[in-house]
Amino acid sequence: MFILLSHIITEDTPSYMNSGKITITPFKQIKKGDSSNSYVFTMYNHLGTHVDCPKHFIEEGRSVCDIPLNDFIFEKVNIIEIKKDKGELFYKKDLENFHDIFKRSDFVIFKTGFQIYREKEPMVYMFEGPGFSAEAAEYLTNYNLKGIGFDFISLSSPLHREEGRKAHKILLSKGILIVEDMNLANLPKEIKRLFVIPIYIKGLDSATCTAFAEVTFYLPK
Repeated sequence: MFILLSHIITEDTPSYMNSGKITITPFKQIKKGDSSNSYVFTMYNHLGTHVDCPKHFIEEGRSVCDIPLNDFIFEKVNIIEIKKDKGELFYKKDLENFHDIFKRSDFVIFKTGFQIYREKEPMVYMFEGPGFSAEAAEYLTNYNLKGIGFDFISLSSPLHREEGRKAHKILLSKGILIVEDMNLANLPKEIKRLFVIPIYIKGLDSATCTAFAEVTFYLPK
């Protein structure tokens, strides 16, 4: 059984500090006499649930097309729930109690509850989200993590941008992928495998992705 952990992208999808949207234009339409339906769309590549790859902050780093598909599949996925509100950062002290979880993980999902702002107060979600401090990012590099993900707009809090830039560089320089703006509303308690499947477009640093979890049992909330 599989559970979708990505948000469906719409024209109202929030982005980091309102950086970009998707525009969709009909190219062919059956109702206008064409033989089929098709569309042209343009989209900010960090829109919706997306994966930050090293190239995002490191010029010589790997871009999304440089990363083998197997590296987007995670076998040892664990979940940490830590509440965070507007502008609150993760620090080393928040993470130290979860040493055993990090030690046995290749991917950790952080559920903060901040996702509630995504629909009810999108401006708060885009401009006042939580994030990671540089010291928290440095702490995570002590483990064999391949990736992390969370339910807010960016690793970099819009209210602490320089700190967020440092945190990005620390993780991405170690090849740790960052999955931002995950949909954790229906997050299962246990995940067998996590798939983070990006759009492979040559020339992009990172890409929107479809994230979904394989589970052995799931009881809807």
